[in-house]
Amino acid sequence: MKTTPRQSPDRQRSSGDRNFFKRVYGIVRTIPRGKVLTYGQIAMLLGSPYMARQVGWAMHGCPKGLPWQRVVGAGGKILVNSLSVGEGALLQRRLLEMEGVRFTGQRIDMTSHQFFPPQLRRKRERSSSRRNSAKLQRRRST
Repeated sequence: MKTTPRQSPDRQRSSGDRNFFKRVYGIVRTIPRGKVLTYGQIAMLLGSPYMARQVGWAMHGCPKGLPWQRVVGAGGKILVNSLSVGEGALLQRRLLEMEGVRFTGQRIDMTSHQFFPPQLRRKRERSSSRRNSAKLQRRRST
């Protein structure tokens, strides 16, 4: 049985990718000036914590006007892949510094500049309270 282009799995996958990319861009637009989010944080906000690389692919082809410089690697690293051209990392650093972002060596000072949107803050608080209660239980059992 032949499938029409509209029914092809490749077409469905690419429309899913476009939807995922749009959701990534929606989150990136909310990052305030002087703050950064990591690829992993964005993936977590989308409910797909293991899709940080796909977030990277979305950012590779982001639309003009999007504050792309505010998305960084884990630990505040500026990541440049083999597809980047020119002075990508240097440009990203300059743009962030113009927004007041401070660096310690090659990394962003994440304690000062990491953005925690409300959704991520709630997840972080829940996971922190779980860790603390697990520590308390271990202490009580010893």
